[in-house]
Amino acid sequence: MTVPDGSVLAASAALDSVESVAALFQPVVELSTGAVVGYEALARWPSPSVALPEDVFALARARGMVGRVDVACRAAALRAAREVAYSRRVRFFLNIEPGCFADERDVDTHLDVIGDDLDVVLEITERDLDRNVPLLMALVRGARARGMAVAMDDVGATPATLELLASVAPDIVKLDASIIRSPYRSRAAVRQVQSYVRSSDAILLAEGIETHRHLRRARALGATLGQGWMFGRPMPLPKPPV
Repeated sequence: MTVPDGSVLAASAALDSVESVAALFQPVVELSTGAVVGYEALARWPSPSVALPEDVFALARARGMVGRVDVACRAAALRAAREVAYSRRVRFFLNIEPGCFADERDVDTHLDVIGDDLDVVLEITERDLDRNVPLLMALVRGARARGMAVAMDDVGATPATLELLASVAPDIVKLDASIIRSPYRSRAAVRQVQSYVRSSDAILLAEGIETHRHLRRARALGATLGQGWMFGRPMPLPKPPV
């Protein structure tokens, strides 16, 4: 008999109480000035849970619960932003799982719930990106029709993020942290991303900036926005500036 390890047990417990998920927020900064221009909402389950979001989503995928978890995480983020009364003062990066939709009506339902009182960047995760390309494109069209910007997450982490870059045409390209940490191992990906950014009005955002070396690399690659522990770890949403 196989005994589940601690990570599986923690993820299972999180799924059993999925609506208890809370949102923490990591700042997105302008690299030239360090000014905070937005926040990415990140899912966390409250103490004493030690569940990692990636484990929760992996187990949710195996159990056919990705849509439910996706909705709960986004709802927690929106609730937190509205409680602090941010309105449209900064941009909120909200993750959305492209593989969780049943049809275009389902896409519309997910997008309608977000509302229009916040400045939302819909961040399409790399997971299941190419599972159903027509629904992915419906998601992109629906987001833009509702006035949301579109970001593609972890670009360079998987082949699909590069293969679908031109089709999705994101307004913001989020470079995977591995590229900032090991740029010479990802030259082909970097060239493809830079070519896309040059041919569009897209903004390049570097993830995983933890050191001054990472910051120099990010700027050398053309990133103008950044995220990482150098600028702030995930935290409760601070009060908006006066």
